[in-house]
Amino acid sequence: MRNLIRRDAGPAAGALARSCEDADAFADFYAAHAERVLVFFARRVLDAELALDLTSETFARALEGRHRYRGRTDEEEQGWLFAIARHLLAHYWRRGRVERSALQRLAIEVPHLADHELERVEALAGLDALRPRVVAALAGLPEDQRRAVELRIVQELGYAEVAAATGVSEQVARARVSRGLRALSQALGAATARQLEGAA
Repeated sequence: MRNLIRRDAGPAAGALARSCEDADAFADFYAAHAERVLVFFARRVLDAELALDLTSETFARALEGRHRYRGRTDEEEQGWLFAIARHLLAHYWRRGRVERSALQRLAIEVPHLADHELERVEALAGLDALRPRVVAALAGLPEDQRRAVELRIVQELGYAEVAAATGVSEQVARARVSRGLRALSQALGAATARQLEGAA
């Protein structure tokens, strides 16, 4: 994939801190962590293009904030980067859209992937094995929770729209989505949870 994932890149010790003085060091930081971040998102949103958008914004924010990074080890670099990733994922689940503020400020364009590249992302994340489990667990939810989760997560509607579509208040819609997601997490079990957490 056009330099999106470089398998030859091992952890580049201190690349993030060095990038404040040497712009090329940020490329080393990206190469060391891009695949893990991409897989982290793909396993959670089950969509390769969306995962790429989230990954791009994560690295744009890391680039913007690298002057505030105070860690010294590879583990601290990775922890700092995944804190950004988790924050963006939480924002995505709350708002139903990818935040692109850092990408816009830096005038970075998200690369568009060809079909074979999207398939590679899905294979890296193990989505073919994960999707049937999620579909089966979703089918096992009570109808009101399943419908709320489908509208919110699959169709990416806002809570007000979920409420309108289901004829309940926004607070009830939020509760149904929350309960449904919690039930999905439990239904998917420890093995799937480990697969979902594999990149973090």
